[in-house]
Amino acid sequence: MMIHPAMKAYQSIAQSSLTGREADAACFRLLIDELEAAASSPDQNVRRKALAKHQSLWSMIMKANTLDTGVVALEDRELFVTLADKAQKYGILATLKPELSLAPLIQIAQDILEGLESAPAESEPVFSTDGMF
Repeated sequence: MMIHPAMKAYQSIAQSSLTGREADAACFRLLIDELEAAASSPDQNVRRKALAKHQSLWSMIMKANTLDTGVVALEDRELFVTLADKAQKYGILATLKPELSLAPLIQIAQDILEGLESAPAESEPVFSTDGMF
């Protein structure tokens, strides 16, 4: 059976794509870098931008875990929502009080990153194009 060239291209990219866990880890690495840069910068605009990205990331995590998609256990979803809530509350305070340290936000992001990197990767479903055409 002949495979369509577009499907061949997709398959070659899909094989080298990040898993969900790897993508999550990459997001937290970027967040940590931005928060560390903001913590060491006297520029309040750098701090505000980093905090805005922090709030957006945790907002997405909260939203994703309030929906029961059957992928993540309820206990884990509750933990993620609790972490997101605490991180966002501190993020709001850090936005309102420029003298407040960003260290707690960096630490929670590092803790999440370590968990993502150290936990054994669950077998994620692999998208197969076999039988589609």
